[in-house]
Amino acid sequence: MKILRDGETLSVSGISELDASNSEAFSSQLSAALPANVRQIDIDLSRTRMDCGGLGALVALRNFARRHNTCIAIRLLNPTLAVQCLFALTRMDRLFPIEPQ
Repeated sequence: MKILRDGETLSVSGISELDASNSEAFSSQLSAALPANVRQIDIDLSRTRMDCGGLGALVALRNFARRHNTCIAIRLLNPTLAVQCLFALTRMDRLFPIEPQ
């Protein structure tokens, strides 16, 4: 996973899997990399396979980030069709803005 900061935006990419087996590592790495003045987190999901454990990790990240900055936005970029379907089925697409390619 690659985490880059550009001003008030934290960009996350290079995630091949986000599932129950690595959701804790994902959450802890991003939480540790999250400075107080970040206003947006962009997560590139173009090459990511995900299950409900990955959804839980994203919700945990959202909750953690909002405790530190209530105005922070988390955008999911370029999700695969399978990930888009998972978000639609679980209605998580209402919590996270999804920006397709």
